[in-house]
Amino acid sequence: MGNVIIVGAILVVVALVAASYVRRLRSGGCNCGSHGGDSAPTRAVMVADTDESHYPCAADVPVEGMTCERCAVRVEDALNALPGTWARVDLASGTAHVLSKHAIDRAACEEAVRSAGYSVPEA
Repeated sequence: MGNVIIVGAILVVVALVAASYVRRLRSGGCNCGSHGGDSAPTRAVMVADTDESHYPCAADVPVEGMTCERCAVRVEDALNALPGTWARVDLASGTAHVLSKHAIDRAACEEAVRSAGYSVPEA
């Protein structure tokens, strides 16, 4: 009788893990949370100054792991939270175009991307 209970418990755990794996595959492994992913939502960041002439510094940051528009918005929000920064993400190219009023701190940009749940490829 004890073996039956143990086997039953193992089967339940295996079924739960398999269901979670299938959900993740169906969502494309999306990090944004809008497709059943498990990432916490990010807070929308509105950029008050959208005049490009006010941003003398620019850099392109490659981003890996984005699969949908919501992913791109998560990365933009993370980068826009940096002081004096305005970012736009091109999902098709997997690139964040970062404009800044000050010299761009590449490490801070990369950390913002990582904190949003995505990665920056090694140069």
